[in-house]
Amino acid sequence: MRRKNGLDKRSLSGALAAQDTPGASLPFGSPKRLSDGGVKTSLVEGVYRTIMDLLDSGDLKPGNRIVASELAQRLGLSRGPVREALSVLAGQGLVELLPDRGAMLRPMTRNDLVGIYEVSAPVAAVGLRAAALRIHEGDNAARVAQAMADIETAAKEIAPRFGFYLVLNDFHYLINAIAEKPYVDFVLRAVNIEYWNRFLAEAIDLDQHAEQYVRNYRRMADAVLAGDAGAAEAVMIYHAKWCVSLLKSDGKVRNRRQ
Repeated sequence: MRRKNGLDKRSLSGALAAQDTPGASLPFGSPKRLSDGGVKTSLVEGVYRTIMDLLDSGDLKPGNRIVASELAQRLGLSRGPVREALSVLAGQGLVELLPDRGAMLRPMTRNDLVGIYEVSAPVAAVGLRAAALRIHEGDNAARVAQAMADIETAAKEIAPRFGFYLVLNDFHYLINAIAEKPYVDFVLRAVNIEYWNRFLAEAIDLDQHAEQYVRNYRRMADAVLAGDAGAAEAVMIYHAKWCVSLLKSDGKVRNRRQ
């Protein structure tokens, strides 16, 4: 079954799940509700979701060439619009355009992972600070408490492991919605945070470090729930520095073993 925007069912379900999270589709444009209850997503988001699906299934790996004709066939589109979408994703850093060879899914080094933490943490802290100041409005406190409970569950149950990071993303999307800071979401998504998550899951041993992740996020959530904007911001920065230290130290250990 195909929707009106030409996305296959699998790609549409991924896009639909993403748009249910506040701010999740911002870099791709706002999704539009159809009269039948479905969602019309942008072409760029459809191509992005399909690339993530291929990555998760193992059919596409970082450094692999992306064949526009194959994506076009999967999405039921002509190659021209898919090439245009790949050009947009190249501008966002997800793919690299190769002269006369199409596009390539961009690999990420440990330095890339560290760099994204260094950029994204202060931005995420903006949302946390603002959310703490609005935590007593409506059901905000209950929503944050539930998001924290979801993190605790995910640390024990979610497979594949990058799914844990997606739940952390959901926490931040909720925080940013409470904070009314949509452009925090925009920045987080613009650095291809879901793609980055998949590399983090390979680079950081969650079997060893998931408990500390949960402790850090519990401190973060507690600060927000207490309305302590300064503490919420400080915990976010502390957490990012801790993650960067893991990436740097684990990288050194692995290099010595090679």
